[in-house]
Amino acid sequence: MVPEHKATPELIEALIRNDARQRQRRREIQQRYRQKFDNLAESLEHEVKKIQEQIRLRELEHERLVVRTPTSVTPWIVVSEYYRLFRNGFKVPQTPQPIITSPGTIYERNNAQMAFLHKVMAPDVSVNSGIGIEAIVQEWLAVPYVNDDITIRLLQLENDEDDAMLATIQSHIIITEDMLRCEFPYFADITIEDQKSALVNKLVGKKLSILSKVRFEWDSSSGRVLGMHYTADLVTPFLKLLGNLQDTARVLDKSLLSIANSS
Repeated sequence: MVPEHKATPELIEALIRNDARQRQRRREIQQRYRQKFDNLAESLEHEVKKIQEQIRLRELEHERLVVRTPTSVTPWIVVSEYYRLFRNGFKVPQTPQPIITSPGTIYERNNAQMAFLHKVMAPDVSVNSGIGIEAIVQEWLAVPYVNDDITIRLLQLENDEDDAMLATIQSHIIITEDMLRCEFPYFADITIEDQKSALVNKLVGKKLSILSKVRFEWDSSSGRVLGMHYTADLVTPFLKLLGNLQDTARVLDKSLLSIANSS
């Protein structure tokens, strides 16, 4: 027979003390773990911020170097740097006075973009919408006006006839309701509400990828761009999203993008 053990008051008290010590030990272990986790998270956050700041400073330094007149200006360098500087479009400062407050602000970025344009573009440079550097800026502002989320990649650059360069670029834009309403007259027609709503649901939130060809006319004597004209394939990306030519034709009819592309 197994001998019986009586639960004496001393034994019960010892068990309670032991259980309390174990609970206290577990709490201390959990506290140390949470503290280590918090310290690690704080350290990682600090490192991420430091790296982001370093990236911003490096980009700013590079942009400052770009706007300096290089010892040897070639159309290859000019076109490549043009699309690097404008890879996210041209952003308008939110305040009327372009005061530079800290490195990497939008004002410094705009200054770098404008300085670059004045250095590499002829004063009477010809573009799709008109003449001059101001026309270039207005063309860039047309898209960010309705959508800030734009990314432009230079895919290919090759020599063309008559001292020109031919660039192939791809623009990625997230479609928004504001973009459809501002750029496409079709969506402003309230008489086709049901049909319009169905197409809006198909397009809003989708990524629009537009392939374009841009011809840069180069003046080797001055080392400046004389002309910059583009054609964009708007049909293919909309056809891919909408699934048929009829809806694609409706959406693109008299759209601002189509008009600018044909000018």
